[in-house]
Amino acid sequence: MALSKPRETALKVLVSVEKNGAYLNLALENALAAAGMDSRDAALASSLALGVERNRGYIDHIISSLSTVRLKKLSVYILNILRIGVFSLRFMDKIPAGATVNECVNLARRYGHASSVAYVNALLRRAAEGGDFLSGLTGAELMAAKYSLPLWLAEKWLREQPEPEALFAAMNSEPETYCRLNAAEPPEGFERTDVSPYTLLWRGKGSVTASEAYKNGLVTVQDSASQLCVLALDVKKGAETLDLCAAPGGKAVFAAFLGGRVTALDLHEHRVELIKSNAARLGMSLEAGIGDALVFDPKLESAFDRVLADVPCSGLGIIRRRPDIKWTKTEEDSSSLAEVQQGILNNAARYVKSGGRLLYSTCTISRAENEGIAKWFLKKHTDFVPAPLGIKYAGEASELQLRPDRHPTDGFFMAAFERRK
Repeated sequence: MALSKPRETALKVLVSVEKNGAYLNLALENALAAAGMDSRDAALASSLALGVERNRGYIDHIISSLSTVRLKKLSVYILNILRIGVFSLRFMDKIPAGATVNECVNLARRYGHASSVAYVNALLRRAAEGGDFLSGLTGAELMAAKYSLPLWLAEKWLREQPEPEALFAAMNSEPETYCRLNAAEPPEGFERTDVSPYTLLWRGKGSVTASEAYKNGLVTVQDSASQLCVLALDVKKGAETLDLCAAPGGKAVFAAFLGGRVTALDLHEHRVELIKSNAARLGMSLEAGIGDALVFDPKLESAFDRVLADVPCSGLGIIRRRPDIKWTKTEEDSSSLAEVQQGILNNAARYVKSGGRLLYSTCTISRAENEGIAKWFLKKHTDFVPAPLGIKYAGEASELQLRPDRHPTDGFFMAAFERRK
């Protein structure tokens, strides 16, 4: 019995993510390298793994509707075989339903037992018949199932965000690839955008990292939100600039590109090496070293014109790119992270010169981590005042919540402060 290599590869990735806590993007990258498939099969494996994680809430709702066994009682292999099958049936209409069922049954023979085979066969054949699996659901439960969000996150955004369903839909879509220009003109395959003079959209075929432009350092992959963050830092030529949580280095390298004298710190040596590698590939000069943003360093006190505190966060703004985040984070994460974020900001404030600028940023959509932290900071640090961000979409505001349903960006928050002279 020959198994479908793309489906088996996707299965191994999904099991590794769920059982071992692996990062989806890294698990997929490693699995594809080990499988040795041609580009067509590799693309199918990627589509299955990413598609299942992105739509897992909806898929699990369908399985629960059809199953006589609770999902928690299923082995991680059988559950993910069902997920692959339901995803294929609901979202990949170019693959015949019969072929999907048969391939998943074959996987069940390898990774389950006789009763598992019969169970997978019966459930997927019922799923192939279609139907409205969302009928009877309302409110947060409907939004969670329809847009594949954990219930707590659907409830949170319904409570905190205006026009939440537009946000739900955008967060469950496939993101485009934005890059930053590191040359005078956009190379072939890239399109200018109105986000900034540096922001490009990848329109070429395949992965941008395989392009000659990327290999030659003419562009770098960087979401438009991340680029706007650096522009909001308002780096002037020769400005002493500190990036406290810098790895993998995209923002620090951009700040150097804009003329800043950049010091880029991160907690671990291997992450510092990532910063150095990124700078070298793009021909930029900066100082990179180990530093704990939570531990005050007196050598840095009042030494910088510009300080960026792009803090650890729940990452809810990037779930289009990292759909596994949806299933690993909890509502309590925002509360527990607040203490870390406040600690980093307390130190960051002490590194800013009189008249200097501090930018706080996260890649999340959470009032506790965003607006709440900005409000706390101004109340505690009376020597700082709000400062206009001065970027597209911000107007005269000193704070901005970017959302992919409203902006061509990931979900991202930033707040700018100026230290009184």
